[in-house]
Amino acid sequence: MRIGIFGGTFNPPHNTHVAMAREAVRQLGLDKLTVIPCGIPPHKFCDLDAATRLRLAHLAFDDFAEVSDYEIVKGGTSYTVETLGHFRKLYPQAEMYLIIGGDSFTNFDKWYRPDEIASLARLAVADRNRQTSVATMRRITSKFNADVTFLHFEPTNASSTEIRLRYEFGMDNGDAVPQAVDDYILNNGLYSSHRAMAEKLRQYLTPERFMHTFYVVKRGLELATDNRDKAFVACLLHDVAKYIPKSDYAEYGFEQGDLPDSVVHSFLGAKVAQRDFGVNDAEILDAIAYHTTGRPNMTQLDKLVYVADKTEDSRPYPTSHLKKGSLDDQFAACLAEAYRICLERHHDSVCPLSEQTLAYYSTDKRTRA
Repeated sequence: MRIGIFGGTFNPPHNTHVAMAREAVRQLGLDKLTVIPCGIPPHKFCDLDAATRLRLAHLAFDDFAEVSDYEIVKGGTSYTVETLGHFRKLYPQAEMYLIIGGDSFTNFDKWYRPDEIASLARLAVADRNRQTSVATMRRITSKFNADVTFLHFEPTNASSTEIRLRYEFGMDNGDAVPQAVDDYILNNGLYSSHRAMAEKLRQYLTPERFMHTFYVVKRGLELATDNRDKAFVACLLHDVAKYIPKSDYAEYGFEQGDLPDSVVHSFLGAKVAQRDFGVNDAEILDAIAYHTTGRPNMTQLDKLVYVADKTEDSRPYPTSHLKKGSLDDQFAACLAEAYRICLERHHDSVCPLSEQTLAYYSTDKRTRA
């Protein structure tokens, strides 16, 4: 008997998950596929409770697989080695496959007790477009005596992070998740804690700027280690004042003074966020205000919004060299590059605060919060 074990957060389950599962059944000749939503994932933030993710998994997989509540009922942190041990006891004679993605396989030696995992099941790696390197395969098979099989399939352009964010922004996900999953999410208001604010923001921005904001939020959440809600709101509203006409500045109690036009929207944005969106958190308002110029002694949230704005995925320039290292490292790289570009474009009209920020961090190498 051949059994496949396919675990994950499924937050939410999407079409790539379904494609992986179906290909596993077909290519491995499985007699049974068991899909297991994790209880408490050890390495991932999860914003849906386990019972809801279990319901979504049933909607996505029930027509061709068994969905198990084992890890949810067990409670505690979900470790693959413990789950495999449980199912090995249930099916001691079965040929068992653990179905994982290429990224997970690359990091397999960082898993909890990987040697025991390899002894309990064969690894079936869903190799998107055959991207897993030969060197990775040799390392894992040699180090852990692992039996590895590759599943080849054409991935969809689905990412759980981006799908969740699209729901928050009121965007359609019909081509990314199974219809039943999409209907359940929409009917039950899942992934919607910031949807009203995002929909209101749409009225302030052009479609192009709205999509830029979408990717800034996405990048900000990738950088956030805590205070994810603050990161979301600060990134969401960072450009809210981009198209406020000068004739309306007085309504917000704002005077441009000597500020260059290129940075006005940052400082005005803090006032718009406060008056029109009801944001009163000083840390969020400051992160909006200083996201173009920076300032001496920046908070981590300041840096996060600054970096997210400069390195979001839709930027038309290379960003990989700016995404290396810690948030402080990325901030330092972005600050230096932004100042260089500012000098090239604006010459003598560089905002003095930008120069003060660069001097502060360049002189004493202070990139701490």
